[in-house]
Amino acid sequence: MRHMVSALVFLFLLLTSAAFSNSAKPLVMQRTWEPREQAFSFLLPKGWTMEGGVFNVNPLQMNGPGNTITPKCDLVVKADPKGSVMLRWAPGWNYADLSLSPAGWGTFRPGMHYQGMPVRPVVGARQFLTELFKSMRPQATDIKVVAEDPMPEIATAYARRAELINQNLQRMGLAPTRFEALALVFEYREAGEHFREVLSTTIADARGGAFMWSNDDTIAFRAPAARFADWKPALDNIRASRQPNPQWVAAVTKASGERTKAALETQRYIANVANQIVENRRRTHAEMRHEQWLFISGQEEYTNPFNGRTERDTSHYRYRWVNNQGDVIYTDENSFDPNAIEEYKTREWKRTPIRKR
Repeated sequence: MRHMVSALVFLFLLLTSAAFSNSAKPLVMQRTWEPREQAFSFLLPKGWTMEGGVFNVNPLQMNGPGNTITPKCDLVVKADPKGSVMLRWAPGWNYADLSLSPAGWGTFRPGMHYQGMPVRPVVGARQFLTELFKSMRPQATDIKVVAEDPMPEIATAYARRAELINQNLQRMGLAPTRFEALALVFEYREAGEHFREVLSTTIADARGGAFMWSNDDTIAFRAPAARFADWKPALDNIRASRQPNPQWVAAVTKASGERTKAALETQRYIANVANQIVENRRRTHAEMRHEQWLFISGQEEYTNPFNGRTERDTSHYRYRWVNNQGDVIYTDENSFDPNAIEEYKTREWKRTPIRKR
C-alpha cells in the first residue's frame, strides 16, 4: 500500500512540477452546452472554442448496427486555434474480435466489418492509448511516457456495474466481461514546442459473451509542459463538470429503447465514479488523513453560498466566485469583485468560502 501511495504522490508531483504562477487575470468558466444536440453541459473557460460534438452512426455505412446503440461524442475544446491547450472527449467504439467464437475468425478479418463493428483483435489499454496518441499527434517527436496510473477505482466501478451480466455469462460457461483502465502521461515536441498530454481510457473486453470489445470514457488533454501545472486545474474542471441533459437523455432513450437507457446509465455512473475518484482513494488509503490528500491532489472543499452544498474544486487559485447558473471565476486578487465589473455583473456573484472544519 505504501508503494501505491508513493506512486500516486509521484504522479501528482510530476503533473504539477512546473512552478505555480499567480496570474492577476481571473479565470472565468462558463457553463456551456455541447453544441450539436445539447446532450450535456460543462464548464468552459471564457474565450475557448469548440469543435465537433455528438453524432450518430448510420448502420448502412457501417454494414450493421454494432455502433448505433447510443449516440457518440467527439468534442474538442481549446484555448487557441492550434490547440496548444485543449481537451478532447474521444468517441467510444465497439470492435469485433471473433477469436473466441466457435467458428473462429471465419471470413471476417481485421480491417473488415462484422455487424457494424470494425474487426480488430483486442488490445490492452496501453497499446490503445499509444496508438490513439500517434494518430492524434502524427508530427510529435521525442515522445516519452513519463507517468501512468492504472485507475483501479474506474475498472472496479465498471466491473460492479456489469456484475449481473457477468454472473449470467458464467452460469452459461462463458467468460465474463473484463475491464482495464489506464491513464498515460506523454511528453513530446511538436512544431518546436514542448508539450505534456494525458490520455485515459477503459477497455471493456466482452469477447466471451458478445465477441466484441470497446474503449469507453476516452479523454485527452494537453498544455505546454512549462505551463501544464497552471492549466491543469482548468482542464480538470472541464472534465469533471460534465452534466447530462435530462431532456436529451429521455429523448434518446425513447428513440432507441432500453439498450440505450442502460448504456447511458452506465456512462453517467462511470462519470460519477470518476468525479469522486479522490474520495475513493481516500477510503482506499485510510491511513492518509483527508486534509493531507486534498493538499496532495491540489484540491479544496468549498461551501456553495447559493445552495449550501460542499463542492470540491482546485486549490490553485486563492479565491473562487460562483453564480446561480453554475459559472465559476477563479482569481488570486483579493480586491477582485465580479459584481463591480460591467462585463460580469449581469449575474449575482458570491465568493465561495472554504468549508468550515
